[in-house]
Amino acid sequence: MNLRQLIVSIAIIMLSTLALYLLIAYNLLQDPDPEALQTESGAASNTSRIAPNESGSIAPAIPGVASQTTARQSEQRGGRKMLEIFGRVFDNDGQPIENVLVAEERYFSSTRSESDGSYRLMLELPRHRYPTLHFLRRGYDGQRFRLDQKELQQAPIYELDVNLDDALESVNLQGWVGNENGIGLEGARIELSASYTRNRDSFYLTDFSDVNGNFEFEGVRSGETYRFSVSLAPEYPYYEDLDFRVTQNPAQINIVLDKLSFVDIDGMILDRSSTPVPNYEMFISNLTTGTHSRKIVSDTSGFFTLRNFPLGEISLTTRGAEFFTISGLEITDDQYQNLKLIVDRGNHYLSGWISDPSGIAVNNAMVTLDRKFRQGEIEHSSYRSQRTDLNGGFAFGNLGDGEYHVTVYAQGYQKQEFDYRFNGQSGEVFVAMKRN
Repeated sequence: MNLRQLIVSIAIIMLSTLALYLLIAYNLLQDPDPEALQTESGAASNTSRIAPNESGSIAPAIPGVASQTTARQSEQRGGRKMLEIFGRVFDNDGQPIENVLVAEERYFSSTRSESDGSYRLMLELPRHRYPTLHFLRRGYDGQRFRLDQKELQQAPIYELDVNLDDALESVNLQGWVGNENGIGLEGARIELSASYTRNRDSFYLTDFSDVNGNFEFEGVRSGETYRFSVSLAPEYPYYEDLDFRVTQNPAQINIVLDKLSFVDIDGMILDRSSTPVPNYEMFISNLTTGTHSRKIVSDTSGFFTLRNFPLGEISLTTRGAEFFTISGLEITDDQYQNLKLIVDRGNHYLSGWISDPSGIAVNNAMVTLDRKFRQGEIEHSSYRSQRTDLNGGFAFGNLGDGEYHVTVYAQGYQKQEFDYRFNGQSGEVFVAMKRN
């Protein structure tokens, strides 16, 4: 091949490559926008019709039933999703029911059915959560529907028609929340819940008091026992009735909350020898209010401060490998200065080995130390746990003095328990496990 033939061959190859590139580019430009396709087909693919089955759960209706609502794409707002649920509510005779409360049980969105039984509910939920709807009206047996991912993974719009049975035992609860001066409290969160009801389903409703302190629960089944609670933190204590009985003719519920008193607390965290414990973290909870909890951390000298905390009985706990609790302590308006908290820590050390009857090390055995001690009305308890290493060994440091209850668990062996009391700064124990 001479030079002229070589140049011609190279030119042919380059022209062929260019033609292929232009052909590919043309085909790409002719492909429709995926989002445009999704929008065009939205009315067919993004709307589902859901109807309750005999068990009360939700199942898709028969395919081919066209929806009258145009679907839209789910809006995303910082990890949240928008859902629209619509439909109609009927009685046993197929007649529409007006003024039925349609409420999402935990996210406080609700609407009511119109004269033709139709309703439309807009919901904004976290992306990983799915709605649970209540259909409630006095004189009817309420229905509860939990929509799960299977029903919601395709469409942001759903049609749900509901039939309600007559129920004379279904009543309305009305109530009021106020302070000791008779002034209604706005914004109190009122919860009514039951773990087991006649239909063996859970039940959970939430309402908020209005500007006059009034609230109302609609379509509640009488003859049941519920958990009733009122919360208006942080200024007021938590109210709870675990045995709240709903009668056929319920009386007005009046809840009076006394406003809390708050104080600033100063104190120290000390070990068993009254030595300050620096940089130590504890969590304080007010048992009287039931709603106030805070973290305290000691400084390098063991001191801590807690500002604007309510008076009442408190408990303190730690989190982590060392689990300590302090209970029976009450903060009063004249005894909140120089609060001393004793934790079960010190400079003692306990080590040991776990073996089988023949002396072979038992690894991965669970060793626990626990103890309780009192200071007047205040009770202290501690709990530590650790698994043995490959040699069957374990070691606990920073222990207080005194006596500990030791328990050893290992799979295939009998549990061993005994008490150990320090006679010096450190100690050793050897435990021979017995096989089951």
